[in-house]
Formats: sequence, structure tokens, C-alpha cells
Amino acid sequence: MKKIYLIDANSFIYRMFYGVPEMVTKKGEYVNAIFGIARFFLVQMKYENPDYLIFVKDAKGKNFRHDLDENYKATRDKMPDNLRSQMPIISDMVKKMGVPIIEIEGFEADDVIWTLANKYCSSNMWNCDYEVDVLTWDKDLYSLVSKNVNIYDTMKKKKFGIEETIEKFWVKPELIIDYLAIVWDKADNIPWIDGFWPKKAVTLLNSLWSIEKIYEVFDSWDFDEQEDDVKKIFRWKNLDKLENSRENAFLSKKLATIELNVDLPDFDLEKYKFTPENYLTPEIKTLFRELEFNSLLWEEAPKLKKWEDLKLDVKIVDNDEKLEKLFNLIPPSVPPLQEGRKTIVLDTETTSLDIMKAELVWISIYLNDENIYYINRLHSGNKVSDSKIKEFLINLFELDILIIGHNIKYDLEIIDLFLKKDNILDEEIQEKEQISLF
Repeated sequence: MKKIYLIDANSFIYRMFYGVPEMVTKKGEYVNAIFGIARFFLVQMKYENPDYLIFVKDAKGKNFRHDLDENYKATRDKMPDNLRSQMPIISDMVKKMGVPIIEIEGFEADDVIWTLANKYCSSNMWNCDYEVDVLTWDKDLYSLVSKNVNIYDTMKKKKFGIEETIEKFWVKPELIIDYLAIVWDKADNIPWIDGFWPKKAVTLLNSLWSIEKIYEVFDSWDFDEQEDDVKKIFRWKNLDKLENSRENAFLSKKLATIELNVDLPDFDLEKYKFTPENYLTPEIKTLFRELEFNSLLWEEAPKLKKWEDLKLDVKIVDNDEKLEKLFNLIPPSVPPLQEGRKTIVLDTETTSLDIMKAELVWISIYLNDENIYYINRLHSGNKVSDSKIKEFLINLFELDILIIGHNIKYDLEIIDLFLKKDNILDEEIQEKEQISLF
């Protein structure tokens, strides 16, 4: 069974925009949505390897639903400027990757997706040659779900078939459109039956199956024949709401209903074959360099160096005299940073990650590639005395330098506990010890 991926482009792009942390190039260009989609194609799609991949966009301008209701989607938030600036680049990148884009004037992506899913794997097909996965986060497309059509949440890597859709909405997929016609859809500004929240919608639809049937029972006043939970809904207070919302209910169903007969001139599925070999062409690599997507250019990533490749000379500090020489070397050897301030790198090795149980074993100090020092406290061989290590550390923190470290908070806590241990310092050092390391 061949697999077709239908991507609801606008829904997908929005999800990437909000799902990927903000990313800005050196030129100040926002690129997080672009990066999310590029990584999705290069990593996840290559792994999942569908047979066909179709990127479907909403056509610009109004569609037939605006003719039904001029307020359709009128309350939808304007696209963020940080995303709008990325849209042309996304379209250009997707095309360069060899993924054709479908955009049919007068229709939304949902209509085109439904038409394609219905064409290749409609619910009344007993022998379907395709499995269709719709990559979207729009609720109305759950009405597409059938034996061989799934909604695919790529971020959670979860597919919603018939059972999963029922678990999510508490109604069968074929009732999703009626469900959305009853409950308010804020995103599309679709009207609703006033006061009818999901629980009432689920109760009515699981018993009566459609908006039309609900109003058929309403008009007939044949309430006593209904199940008890349905009968409870048809009370005077709700009857007024049903009557007042009649027009809205049927309008909502028309707005939520997806067109499944969009004309797709000269559509040939074979033109949409999945072509991962196009995802890192020289043209795409050039684009990635411009956008600073270095992590996606794996072939160009620098080779990971081993310790022996670095050829660095680590000097062992194993007595008090060597430690004193190291301290005297620090100010002139440390290269200046911004505004002339100097920096060193500090790291500690301990016996435990539990700060209250840990013992300080050694301290390493990096000044530059030619000056890397290992101060031995507890390893075998000669050692520096605790009193001199304490004196060294206190004087080090008095220098006007920037100290960099990995998990530096832990290092400082270990050093602080070490300085306060055993009370073996002379009075002058004890006085200095009051300096806060934080």
C-alpha cells in the first residue's frame, strides 16, 4: 500500500513558527519557521519515506465561504510580522527541494486536501491502494478520517485514525462537521447554537446524528421518544436557544463543510513523488548558508577533534611553589576580551554531584592554548596544600577578570564549601574569605 502525505501548509507553518524557538540571523532576519520546516524535510521525512508528498496552501483572497458569510474568519488574528517575512522564503525553499505546491484560487487548503483524499482513498472504497496521512492541526479535517485516512500530528508523532478521533472528540469522524456547527469555532468565526458546548453537542449527535435530524425532532416536538439524556436537553430554556440559533446552525454547517470536488486540472500524482535527493542540492546548501542553518549542513560540519589532535600541553601543579607561580602568571597571560577585560576558564572535579557529599579533587585553569593547568588536591602523587589552594582561590576571585565555566554555579558552590572547611586559614585569609563568590 503506497503512502501519500498531504501537508496542510498554513496550519503546518504556523505550528512550526510557534513550536520552534525564536531564531534570528546576524542580519536580524527571523527564520525559526523556515528552519523547522527544513529540518522536518531533512530528518523526519527522510526517515518516514512516504511515496508521495503534496504541499497544499490556502489560496490568497476570498473563497466561496465568504460569499456565504462575510464575517467568516473576520476575527482571526493577523499573521505575525515575524512569520509573514518568512513566508516567501518558505515557498521558495519548498519548491527548490522539489516539493510541488498546490494552490487553487477560490478554495482553502482543506478543500483541496479533502478532494485528494477522497480521490485516492474515499471512505466508500473497500479496496484502497493508498494510505493517506494528512499533516494538519485543523479540527475540521478530522472529518476525513476513515479506514485508510489518518490525521498525523508530526510533533507528537501520533496518528489519529477512527478510534483516536472518537477518543478526541467523542463523536465519529463523519459527525465532526455537525459537531463544529454546534460548538463555536473561534478560529474561523463560525457561528454556533447559543449555549451548546461540546457535551450537549456530543449527546445530541451520538443519538440523532446530524443538525438536520436535531431540528427535525425539535420541529416535531417528539421529545418523549428520545433517550433520557437527549430528552433532558430538549427543555424550555434550550428550546429557545435552538429556535434562535436555527439559521446560525445551518449556516455553520455550510461553512464547516469541506468541498470534495475541487477541480484539479491536469493533476498527476506521479509528479508528487517523494524526492529526498533534492533536499540538499547545491542550491539548497547555498540558501542554508545564507540563513545560517549550519547544523543542517552535516557534510560541512567540522570534524570532531580528539584530545590528541589538539596537542595541548597540560601542566601539573602539584606543590605550593608551582601554584604561586601560576597565580603570578595569570594577569599577564590572560588575553583581553571586550573593553579590555580578561577571562579565564575554570573547572572542578569532585567525588560526587551531591554538593553536600562532594570532595574537591582537582581544579583546572585555562589561560590560553599554551597555558592549561591542573591543580592536584586529592589524586595520587604530589599535592598542593589545602591552605595554599584556599589562598589561591580567594586571591583569584579578587582579580578583575571574567571567569567562565561549565555548570559554574556548581563549581562556585564547591569552592565556597571548600573555603569554609576545617577552619585552618590564618586570620588574614579568614577575613578575605568573607568575599562573596556569587
